[in-house]
Amino acid sequence: MQRSPKVAACWPRIWLVALAVVATATANGPAAARLLTDGFVGCSTYDNCYPFDLQTHVAGDVISLLPDGDYPYDATITPDGSQVWFVGASGDGVVVFDSATNTVAASFRVAEYAIGVAFNKDGSRAMVTSRDDRCVKIVDTATYAVIGSLAIPSDYQGAGNIALNPVTGTFYVVDWYNDFLYEIAADGSAILRQDDFGTSLWQVVVAPDGQHVYVTDRSSDQVKEIDTATFTITREFPVGDDSWGLDITGDGATLAVACEDSHEVMLIDLASGTVTAVFLAATADPRDVDILDAAGLAYVTGGTVTGFTGPVYVIDLATAAVVDTFDGPGTNSNVIAVQAQMHGGTTAVQTPAVPLAMRAYPNPFNPSVTVELRLAEPATGTLAIHDLAGRLVRTLISGDLGAGVRHVVWDGRDQTGRALPSGVYLARLATGGRLVTQKLVLAQ
Repeated sequence: MQRSPKVAACWPRIWLVALAVVATATANGPAAARLLTDGFVGCSTYDNCYPFDLQTHVAGDVISLLPDGDYPYDATITPDGSQVWFVGASGDGVVVFDSATNTVAASFRVAEYAIGVAFNKDGSRAMVTSRDDRCVKIVDTATYAVIGSLAIPSDYQGAGNIALNPVTGTFYVVDWYNDFLYEIAADGSAILRQDDFGTSLWQVVVAPDGQHVYVTDRSSDQVKEIDTATFTITREFPVGDDSWGLDITGDGATLAVACEDSHEVMLIDLASGTVTAVFLAATADPRDVDILDAAGLAYVTGGTVTGFTGPVYVIDLATAAVVDTFDGPGTNSNVIAVQAQMHGGTTAVQTPAVPLAMRAYPNPFNPSVTVELRLAEPATGTLAIHDLAGRLVRTLISGDLGAGVRHVVWDGRDQTGRALPSGVYLARLATGGRLVTQKLVLAQ
């Protein structure tokens, strides 16, 4: 459904910087490390997309998705991180981007009103769901040829969103705006199980350990937890109005749910069952969410808000707070992808290691701010505060930096102890030729 433009609310722009290394594996070879530097946003008003830098959140050039990606409804990064697939509902097809060059690798038609895509464990096959053809199309990812089709019975419209079980290799498909969940074979050859689990099922994800499936029900405003062994509902979590997007952290601890009509994102602690609301702009339309595990962030598309051409909200999962809002050249941000699809396997890394990362809170701050450093291994370096002209203001650390998490407090003063005026400063962490920068806002 196309959405109409809405009125704006403006969030302060606070850059949160993190390096995201995703380790990937295939069934036929050893794991390989890949540095994913960009996220990808699909926008539905003019049917285009744009990449954005995961460190600075600066957007790249807009790229058309027409004709096959018309009305982008899903965006998924392949398990090896090499491509992002945009599925076009009105275009009935897929546009494939090379994530290293941000150029179109392929564009092809699949089926009437294509909805979602999920990849098998080794990335050799893509399962693309079709609402109007009421099926799952099987695509060879090397040739982009449709090599099979599985009919999905429906008394409403057809196949909706789809997710991989990263342990068993089977897939789960929801019935579009209806009540059934289907489990299909890893090769897409058959429906293994199906049952009625709600009234308006929409998005689906699978826990990294493969033991539970989570689906949003947009009618009852719930997320339902389904045991994959017994195929029964084990828990139901109340969320906001019109639960649209859904994702799970790589450790299986937290669900993030984008609730469009109540303009919020709900974070569900799966251990305790606690549900925490993160409120966005009052006129935001949060639709899709993708979690970047390495940085502990959830990226949420916000639809169309006046003042932003297509806002993306960045939420810190640890603090349940919006830490940045940015926009790009597209309009009506609808789907987003920032991390490769979880795919299991004996060498797969579900929670990527962070070699060097930094965040700060509270931000804006007064009188002090805590800078959190995360290092995967010991290093020698410096943590220093600079002004926007690049001049050194204060050195907080110089020397050995141990592995793990470290917290450093800056009191807003320079080397001499003088209180600094309000404004924007830069925290720079430099180790062995690597540099991470974090904007700090000293408020009055």
